[in-house]
Amino acid sequence: MSVILLYHLLAVIFFPFYIIILLARTLKGKENINSLKSRFAIYNQKRKKEKLIWVHAASVGESIIAINLVDQLRNKYGNADFLITTGTLSSANLINQWLPIGVYHEFTPLDNIFTIRRFYKYWQPTLGIFIESDIWPILVTFGAKKCKLILLNGRLSDESFRRWQKLPKIFKMLTDSFSYIGVQSTIDLEKYQLLACVKAENLGNIKFANKELDVDKKELTSLQALFEGRKIFVAASTHEEDETVLLDVICQFKKEKIDKFFPIIVLRHPERASEVGAICNKLGLRYTLRSDKTKNNILENDLYIVNSFGELGLFYSLADITFIGGSFKMKSRIAGHNLLEPAHFGNVIIVGPNMSNFRDITDEMLKSKACIQVNSSEELKNQILFFLADKNQKVCQKYSANAQKYVESKQKILTNYLQQIDIFFND
Repeated sequence: MSVILLYHLLAVIFFPFYIIILLARTLKGKENINSLKSRFAIYNQKRKKEKLIWVHAASVGESIIAINLVDQLRNKYGNADFLITTGTLSSANLINQWLPIGVYHEFTPLDNIFTIRRFYKYWQPTLGIFIESDIWPILVTFGAKKCKLILLNGRLSDESFRRWQKLPKIFKMLTDSFSYIGVQSTIDLEKYQLLACVKAENLGNIKFANKELDVDKKELTSLQALFEGRKIFVAASTHEEDETVLLDVICQFKKEKIDKFFPIIVLRHPERASEVGAICNKLGLRYTLRSDKTKNNILENDLYIVNSFGELGLFYSLADITFIGGSFKMKSRIAGHNLLEPAHFGNVIIVGPNMSNFRDITDEMLKSKACIQVNSSEELKNQILFFLADKNQKVCQKYSANAQKYVESKQKILTNYLQQIDIFFND
């Protein structure tokens, strides 16, 4: 019996257990009535246009890529509807906040022949695009008979690679189902090749080809007038470990009466505002919360705490110097955030010691003198002082220009991916 037939058989045998698991997930709040319907390929919405492009993303990170990708494709293919499938409620919430007309969202169907057949019969996709690594055997092998499938931004973690080394024939069967595979790095390409996948090609990481963040122009003008004459330091998407370092630096600057500098802390989790505020009170730091909706006393205080969502673009527009949050979390799966977002705005970018989530990008930007890395509050303080000094403004301009040049180079990655989609959509 072939491997795929055995998998088909096991998927049927274990179907009752899938139901039990789904019910357990529902009790834990990880599923709801809509997700359960999708799991069994029961739908109440229907495509309207001649063609449909389907994008499959596992969770939040892949969903962000899917959103940006579909934004680009909608402008190009007006004759197509779009379907995005995801695996989690958190990714669904993200998608549904953005969902425009002509783009549908459903949850990933259970991977057995009955639900997968219903899925393809109902949606009849013209092209299926898988993001990164969420490859279900029946979803892929059966789907390859119904439409063209391509894998974009493919990656293999070290753990996944070790697992597939034990099952090379299955890996080859799955990857052979794709008409095209674009991977995100030379390391991933080597892993695919070692597993005998000859069709893979390194196109770079599409995650880093995201468009520039939105900015409220009216609010920007208002804040620029308020902060005129001040050098603005923005700490973006901060966590507790970052704030320990940042507030220490702000305390030192207050003690030394360095008033040319004004710090803005943008919390990763806005609900932590009261917690951070309490720490500021203990340290003798006066602060204004973004949620207070007043600008009258901002400059009379020591810092501005942003406890709102979706305004990073606004504050990157204001910033002269930006610190990337999450980079002082030393023992965590969170190890830095996207440092290409402030690069769009020409900020001088500083990162902490741990940027392992963005290791390749950080290494490249450090090499290109497009960002600076620090390892302590003292180093952070010294770097800020350096970039505040009038005599060092040419160095600031150099780092700013290098950051913008680097992010522009990454936009070519998106073009390359779009070209591949065009080939197979029109095939």
